[in-house]
Amino acid sequence: MTRTRSALAGLAAAALAVVAVVASTAPTTAAYTDRAEAVTDVFASPTTRFVPQQTYLAGTAAAVQDDGTIAVWGYRGNGLSGTGTTTVDSAATISLVTLPSDGHPDGARRAVRLAGVSLDNYYPADVSYSGLAALSDDGRVYTWGGNQVHNIMGRTNAVPFNRPGQVSIPGTVVDLVSSASVFMALTDTGDLYTWGYAQSRGVTGQGTATASAATPTRILTGVHSIGAGVWNGWAIRGNTVAGDATTGVLWWGWANGAGAYAGDPSGDNVTTSRSTPTRSQALSALTTTGCDAVGVVAGSPEDTCRLQSLTGHYYGSQAVLDDGTLLTWGNYVEWGTGRTDGGSAANNTPTAITLAAGVTARQVATTEDYVLVLGSDGYAYVWGRYSYSYGPHPSTGATSNANIRTPTRMTALGQVELLAGTGYSGMALRADGTLVLWGGTTQGGSHNTHRVVRNGFATTTTPTTPSQGLTALVMPGTAAASA
Repeated sequence: MTRTRSALAGLAAAALAVVAVVASTAPTTAAYTDRAEAVTDVFASPTTRFVPQQTYLAGTAAAVQDDGTIAVWGYRGNGLSGTGTTTVDSAATISLVTLPSDGHPDGARRAVRLAGVSLDNYYPADVSYSGLAALSDDGRVYTWGGNQVHNIMGRTNAVPFNRPGQVSIPGTVVDLVSSASVFMALTDTGDLYTWGYAQSRGVTGQGTATASAATPTRILTGVHSIGAGVWNGWAIRGNTVAGDATTGVLWWGWANGAGAYAGDPSGDNVTTSRSTPTRSQALSALTTTGCDAVGVVAGSPEDTCRLQSLTGHYYGSQAVLDDGTLLTWGNYVEWGTGRTDGGSAANNTPTAITLAAGVTARQVATTEDYVLVLGSDGYAYVWGRYSYSYGPHPSTGATSNANIRTPTRMTALGQVELLAGTGYSGMALRADGTLVLWGGTTQGGSHNTHRVVRNGFATTTTPTTPSQGLTALVMPGTAAASA
C-alpha cells in the first residue's frame, strides 16, 4: 500500500467524479466551472447544475453549485446557513456560501463535497449535535453550524461557528463523509481522521466508547477508501491478507446483531459494538484485489477495488460492487434489507438483491428510514419504511404511508442523474438541472416544517404540513429555469 494520490489540481474532479461515473448513464459536466470566468450571482449567470449532497443533517438540505458555491436551505438555525447569521428563516431565499479563499492558488476556493450531522439523523435543532463540513478543491476541510460541546466543529471559534472555519488536518484531504454524529476525513497519503460525538458507541473509532478529541484524531493509516452509516464507519485498508486482521474492511461503531435498528454493520452477525477499527470477515472477502492504493475516493475512476461503496441508514447497510451488484443487510422487520424474508442471522449477512431484470446499481443514497438506489437504467429504486414519515408513491409521486419491502422503480420521478438523502427527505438531480425534492419530516411525525421541500429558490409556496410528494425546485441559471 505505497501508491499515493497527488496532483492538487485534480482533487475536486476526483472527489466529484462519482457523479459522472456512478450516477448517470450519459456524460455529465465538470463538478464546477473556473471561477476566474464565472459570476457567483446565480441570478445573473447561467450555471450547469447544483449537485445535491448526501448528509445525516435532518431538516437541512445542501447542494454544491458548479463553481463551488454551497447552497443551503431548510432548517438554518445554529449558524447552518454559513452566512454569519445564526438563524435564517426557513422560508427565506436559499443561502449561498463560499469558502474562505486565503492561501488558495487561484484566489477562489471551491467546495467539492459536503457532509452533515445531527443526532441520529433525526433531531435538527440541537446546536450541540448539528454541523456541516465542506471539502475544498485544494484538500482542506471547513465546518460550521454547531458548537464544540461534543467536538463536532473540530476547531476553535476563532472563526465564528456561523461561518465556515478551517479544521486542522495534516496533509491533503481527498474524501469527506460522516455518520450521524462523527465526521471522517481521508488524506491522499491514506491517513484517516475522525472528530465528533461518539454517542457512547465508539462511533469516533478513537479507542473507547466515549472517546472524542477536540480536534481531528488519526485512527488509521494506509487506508484505501472510506464509508459511513448512521452509527458507524468503514475503512478499506488494502487488499485482504489472510492472517493479517489490519487489512481488508475495518469497521467501528454500534452493532446490533439481533437485527434491531441498523443491525450489525460488519456483516458478521456480531452483537458487540467496536470502539477501534476491527476487521469485518464478511466484507473483507470482497477486497482481495485492487484495493492496495491509498487515499482513493470510493467509487471514483481511480477506485479499482471490487468493493466500491459502503453506506447505511437507520435500518440497514448497503454495499455496491464494481459490477453493480448490490448487497444489503440489517433489519428485515423494519423493511431495511430490501429482501422478502430473513431471520436474525440472515438479516446481518450481506446478501445480493435485485433491482429489476438486467438492472445494476450505480449509486446508493439513504434517508432515515428508506433507501434510494440509482439503477443502470437511469431510474431510482426505493425500499423501506414509509409508515412514520411517509415517502413518495413510486407510481404517482404523491405521499404514501405504505411500506415497501423490495426495490421498486420510482417511475413518477423519471430518469435522474444523482440521488441524495437527509433525514426523512430525498433529492434527485435531473439532466436539465432541476432538483426534485420530497419528504421534509424530522422528529414528530409527518410534516415539512423546516421547508426542506420547496418549489422556489427565492420564495416558496410549498406547504409546511404534511410531508410532501415529488416537488420540483428549479435553480436559477439551469436549463430548466430557461425552458
